[in-house]
Amino acid sequence: MRESLLNVHLNDEQIEVLNAALCAYRDHFSELLELNEEAEGPQARENNKYWQSKVHAIQEMIDQVNDSLYGSQPREGPQ
Repeated sequence: MRESLLNVHLNDEQIEVLNAALCAYRDHFSELLELNEEAEGPQARENNKYWQSKVHAIQEMIDQVNDSLYGSQPREGPQ
C-alpha cells in the first residue's frame, strides 16, 4: 500500500469532531467483532480477522492524530 502525506489544518472543535468520529467508527467495528465471536467455522474466523484489522487500522489513525497533537503517548495493550 502506498503512503501519502496529508497535511490538514483543523481548529480545536474540528479536531474533537474528527477524533469522536474515528472513535465511533472504531467502536462500531469492535461491536461487529463482538457479535461475530459467537460464530464458529472458517468463515467466522475470516470475519474475525477482518474486523480485528479494521479496529487496528482505525486505532492507528486515532493514535497518529493524538501523537501529532500531544506528542507520542504510551500505548495500552491490544484491544
